[in-house]
Amino acid sequence: MKIVKTVAVLTVLGSPAMADQQAVASELLAMWQPQSVAIDGGVLTVVLPQNRISEEMYMAVLTSGLCLGFALNKPLNGLSGVEVLNQYARQGYVLEHGLAPCETWNERPIRSKTTYYEILGATHLY
Repeated sequence: MKIVKTVAVLTVLGSPAMADQQAVASELLAMWQPQSVAIDGGVLTVVLPQNRISEEMYMAVLTSGLCLGFALNKPLNGLSGVEVLNQYARQGYVLEHGLAPCETWNERPIRSKTTYYEILGATHLY
């Protein structure tokens, strides 16, 4: 019976590593009070309780939220993309690659134009 329960949990969560990453992402994003945080197929999807996700909010979620994990020794590795969406999951921004560049972005001054352009260069609208 334990095996069946374990298989069911792993099927729902994907893998223990993904479940851990989902928990870490939820912790890093707590100040934004996300409605949901999910990882599916290597893509982290964050649904925030706002009607509209602004560019400033998207940048803050990445630089002051998710990238903070690298500085706190809780990196979100292995992601192929990040979606930050509004409460209806119909509008937002998508970072087309994972968060590996966060280490570089964290070394730069806050509000670095270089970081800003690198993020927007790898972003498309949802």
